Amino acid sequence: MSWKIARKALIRTDSGSCLSEPSLEGADPELCITLFHRGLNFTGLKHRLLAADQPWIEEFIASGGLAAIFDAMEALGKKGFASIADALRQLECVGCVKAVMNNRFGLEFIIQTPDIPFIRKLAQVLDTNNGLVKMQVFEMLSALCLYSPEGYKLALDALEDYKRTKNQHYRFSLLVQELRSASTTEYAACLLAFVNCIVAACDELNKRVKIRNELIALQLLETLASWSHTDDERLATQLEVWEESQLEDQTHLEMPGATDINSHEDMFNAVYGKVCNTPNALPFLHILQNLLLIERDGTRSVAQWTVLEELTQAAVLMDNPAQADKVVAGGVEKIRVALTEEQLRKESSPKLAPPPSPGSSVPPPPPPPPLSGVQDIPAPPPPPMAPDIPAPPPPPMAPGIPAPPPPPGAPGIPPPPPVPGLPGAPPPPPVPGLPG
Repeated sequence: MSWKIARKALIRTDSGSCLSEPSLEGADPELCITLFHRGLNFTGLKHRLLAADQPWIEEFIASGGLAAIFDAMEALGKKGFASIADALRQLECVGCVKAVMNNRFGLEFIIQTPDIPFIRKLAQVLDTNNGLVKMQVFEMLSALCLYSPEGYKLALDALEDYKRTKNQHYRFSLLVQELRSASTTEYAACLLAFVNCIVAACDELNKRVKIRNELIALQLLETLASWSHTDDERLATQLEVWEESQLEDQTHLEMPGATDINSHEDMFNAVYGKVCNTPNALPFLHILQNLLLIERDGTRSVAQWTVLEELTQAAVLMDNPAQADKVVAGGVEKIRVALTEEQLRKESSPKLAPPPSPGSSVPPPPPPPPLSGVQDIPAPPPPPMAPDIPAPPPPPMAPGIPAPPPPPGAPGIPPPPPVPGLPGAPPPPPVPGLPG
């Protein structure tokens, strides 16, 4: 039966496209992987995975089937969409990953195999214009958050890795950007459900507030306000979940005087009220003075605020004053590493010379220095005259012009014979003091 399936899958039209994707019901894992490698049956494999029992899934993963799916998904993402068929293949390939994660053994294998970054590879697929693909990926990340603490860590790690590889400043930038530009309420509901899963899966109150404030700092509240009048029931439910969880956490953290923990001004006044007229007022002032030196924007300022946030959290959690030196040493080391990485980044970037300002004269570059060990070479002497070759005769004199007299002390030179047909020129007068 398996070979009949394979023979049908290999039937092609003259244009190279498959006539149909036959059902892989009853096919063994090896055949499914073979057909998948050849790009012949994405949909059939997805249905076979959904219907498979645990032993079949175990054999499929042990034979390299899961790795083959992720490799194909990565290749399709790099290839882009040359046609609708490519977009459908990517959608079905991601559907195969989802089918594996729907099986408990498959999900546990993905979570418990740290050597292969399956979830990081899954998150990289989000760099696509295929909205249906992104919805499936966000749904799988949401399931990871709620499944186990390990799955939750992997989901956040995937967002952190996406931020780093795509040169974004914040790990939740992608989420807020996608929610802001969502074209359908269904996609917006999927995104907000993932946001709520990230918040709800965190057990510690302070960390939940921190995550929520990260999202609020990216103008999430303004984005949610634009969806507040939706008629979509699923999106309305997710909006309600966000508001209720935020109100509940705010109630637990409510301070005397009804301080709004999400208000920068209220929080500053609350801290200042604690240290005012105490010895701690001077260190607090010094902290504010140092904070004022941090630039408003830029990669460096992001790193500085991140280090300061971690240092303040470590200081708050410090139980024993004897731990102060350890906390400071750890903070100094983090700052040193951050500055070193920044310096290396600057040194590795190419430096271009600034163009000359208009109207300025740029002097020519100096000549290159002489090569070491090479002396000045004099010009070669003129070639010697060849032996036994007389000097050329002087040019003939023009008619009527007497020849120049010989220099003093030189013997007289007889005049040249007359040119035939012309009267002879009179001889020159004798030089005074010489015999005629």
